[in-house]
Order: sequence, then structure tokens, then C-alpha cells
Amino acid sequence: MDRSPRITRRRFVRLTGAAMGLTGASACASNTRSNDTGATNSAGTWTSSVRATTARTYTPDRFDPWIELDRAAWAHNVREATRLASGRPILAVVKNNAYGLGDRAVGPLLADMPQVGGIAAVRVEEALAMREEGVTKPIVVMAEGSEDEIEEMVRHDVHPSVWLDDAPGRLRSVSRRLGRPVPVQLFIDTGMNREGMPYTRARQWIEELVQSEYADVNGTYTMFTHDLEFDREQHARFEELLGWARSRNLPLGTLHAAPTFELFHLPEAHYDMVRPGNALFGNPPGDEKASGMADFEAVFSLKTRVVRVEHLQPGDSAGFNRTFMPERATWVALLPIGRTDGYPSQANGTCEVLINGRLYPVAGGVNSAHAILDIGPEKTVEVGDVATLIGPDHPAVLPHTVAERTELGFLRIIQGMNPRLPRRVV
Repeated sequence: MDRSPRITRRRFVRLTGAAMGLTGASACASNTRSNDTGATNSAGTWTSSVRATTARTYTPDRFDPWIELDRAAWAHNVREATRLASGRPILAVVKNNAYGLGDRAVGPLLADMPQVGGIAAVRVEEALAMREEGVTKPIVVMAEGSEDEIEEMVRHDVHPSVWLDDAPGRLRSVSRRLGRPVPVQLFIDTGMNREGMPYTRARQWIEELVQSEYADVNGTYTMFTHDLEFDREQHARFEELLGWARSRNLPLGTLHAAPTFELFHLPEAHYDMVRPGNALFGNPPGDEKASGMADFEAVFSLKTRVVRVEHLQPGDSAGFNRTFMPERATWVALLPIGRTDGYPSQANGTCEVLINGRLYPVAGGVNSAHAILDIGPEKTVEVGDVATLIGPDHPAVLPHTVAERTELGFLRIIQGMNPRLPRRVV
């Protein structure tokens, strides 16, 4: 049960101006900052000296929605992933704005955990945002970049990835600008045919980069298709390439290949680090074997406060097109949250919301910025009460429950979270 102070109208009006525009990590996220001035992995190649910055603050007594990140649940999931990886460090995938939960909050939270050796992103902006929020551990951008982007990454101690044929030329140019070698990760395509240098023509390309004076190869990796039979074929291809490199005394830095699915199902591909994303966010593989191997927890809540409570009589209605027309006298509650915030329209008539330990059905529609609940014949809800629409506090509001009831899937749910909603680490 939420024990935040009750909200008076005067206090609400005074705080709204400050609360409406807040984004980023919570004030308590300042405690997540690592005092670590650098990190070195088993290959001894990753270091960082970026200093932490001050976190943005969060004012919790607001009516508009917010997202809470459960530090204990994240820590539990990290420990479970480390256990599955037999103690290997984790390269935590915090991509696509942390799958929708906010990289400025999630990045520092995960980076503060000792089992996490580094962070992986897919956009330059994501990496720089996490640097701004105080992440000091290594960050890898798993994407190609222009010369200007590569230079910007290196200046912020972010490691770019390369796979295109002209990568040596771009790295040479950037190295001349900086006056030093460019630390880089080699992305090898072993059969997914999406990103990476094809393994069939990677040898000369690898040899040129490793032996050059303008590139410092500090990591090499591949990506699997999550088809286990073909994953094994990909692994064999990667192993063949690694064996060739060893025979030529070509150091390839830290090796990593296993995202969440292969963390569970392909232990021979765990290499120096594992690279989970989904599992850390509470979304492990759904097959029976995986479910028996580890227990991952929900890591976030989507919350708001009740802004209106009214009594309806038979014949009254609520919502556009009179969506809710009660056959009995009932109370309804209005929540200032809707599909633009990340709560889907499909929740109407299928999902419930938790308020003061009780569940109430979504009955009056979910619009752009509002949702209406059927409270029932007794007025058991008041203006200012905290409503949990998604979270770990009850099976009915778990992220996977909402995903199943709305038929949207877990990733569609969390990736729909509005990036403007404040993120509060609790």
C-alpha cells in the first residue's frame, strides 16, 4: 500500500508546474552512481574515466503518471543472469531507450551493479545520454557510425562497432583527427544476415584492423537467430573464425555472443561475457526448459493518481460514445493516463487496476490521456489515491498479465511507455 502523503488541492497546484516537465532518474538515483573510475574485463581491454554527473530530481506527489523502477528486482535479475553464466560478467543491453523504460534511469541503475561489466546500446544518443547520467563503465554501441559519430563516441569513451567494408578507412580518418587509435568492436555476421561483417569474407578485414595502428580491437561478437539448431551452426562458424584468428596471433579482445535466449540455451557461447537484455527486464524465454532454470522478476510499475470520483445512476454513462453504461448505481474513478502514456486502449474491458490493495476493472474506455474505472456500489477510492496499472504488486497487474490480456505482448507494452514520463528508482 502506498504511504505517500495525501495530496491537497493547494499542494497539487503548487507542485504541478515543477512535476509536469520532469524526466530522467529519481533523486535517489544519485545513490546508484558508481565510485568506480574505470572497469577492466577479463581481456583487460575496457577502461573508462568518465566522471559521474548529478541526477535529475523527481517529485513523487503528482497526479500525472510516472514509472517506478524496482532496484531490488533489477539486482535479483542480474544475479540470476550471472548465475546462468557461471559467474561471467554481464554486458547489459540497454537499447531502444531501455526497451521503453528510460535509458537515463536504467543505465545508471544497472551500471552500479558489480556483476555488470558494461552496457550495450544501439544508438549514439543512448550511449551519450547514459554518460551524461553518470555511467562510468564501458558502453558499446552495437551499430555502425559515420566518421563524426565515431569521433564523438570515442571522445566520450564509448566503443563503436564496425562491420562495413569501408570501416578501415573511416577508422583511419578518425584516428588521425584524434591522434590515437580508435577502440572498436568487431561485429561478425554468422548467418542472421541483418548486421555484421559476413564471416565468409571477414578474415582479411579482421587482419587489417587488428594489425593497424589506427584501430584498437577490444571486442568481437556475433548475434544469434534464436533458432537453437541454427544457433549451433552459427556458433560453429564463429568458432572457426576465432580459431583462425588464434592461429594467426590476432587478438580479438573480449568475446561476447549470448543474448537472453542463448544465455539459457547455448552455454558454449557464453565466452568472456554474456549479453542479456530481455531477461534483465523481467522477460526471459517462455519455454518450459527456461522457466525451470531461473526466476526473473518484474522490474517496473506504471502508476498515477485518481483525479476524479463520481457517482453514476442507471441511465448515466461515462466515456466517449457512452462506453460505460452501468445497470446499477456505481462509483467511477478517472485516471489521468492513456495510450499516449503507454497504457493501451485494449485494456478497456480486459484489465484491472490496483488501488489500496483492491482491484477495479477498466470499464469506461482508455483514451489518449484518460482511463475510467468501475469502483462499484461503495466509494472505496478517493481523489489522490495511487493507482497501479502495471507492476509486481498483484498477479492481475503484472506486465505479462497485461500483455496477455491485451494480446499485445511484453515488448509492445514496455516499448510503448511515453519517454516523457518521469522514472523513479525505488
